[in-house]
Amino acid sequence: MFCESILLFHPRFSPTTVHATRVRTHQILQIVGLMMGCGGGWVIWTAKERAGKDHITTWHALIGLITLCLSVINAANGAPLIYPQLRKLPLMSVPLAALKKRHAKLGLLTITCALLTIGLGFYSSWYEKKELNILFQNISFGGTMFLVGI
Repeated sequence: MFCESILLFHPRFSPTTVHATRVRTHQILQIVGLMMGCGGGWVIWTAKERAGKDHITTWHALIGLITLCLSVINAANGAPLIYPQLRKLPLMSVPLAALKKRHAKLGLLTITCALLTIGLGFYSSWYEKKELNILFQNISFGGTMFLVGI
């Protein structure tokens, strides 16, 4: 969801040229992606609790948690861009251009961490036990590199 919502702002991949529509679609996709990330984290947390296993023991888990936290922070930084009344809050009372720049930089950091989390997931012991893991790894890595190259 995160990649699709970012690609909305690229002129070649956007289904519409109306900026307000792209912003609203970006917002909706980001909210859905954030909900999916939080839901996935909750499922993993409860599964580990039931199994009696330790939490956040791998790089994949640590970077994934950082990505989830960055996603929440970036959503909070993006909200004042759409809802001007939020700009009166102490941390958000900066010029609009500074808010946009901060949201874009945090978004870049977040998507970088998200892609790193996916890459680290390919080297987890759970994933390496699965059949056809090399095929899926190469297809996924190729698709990611294709998106990054665009």
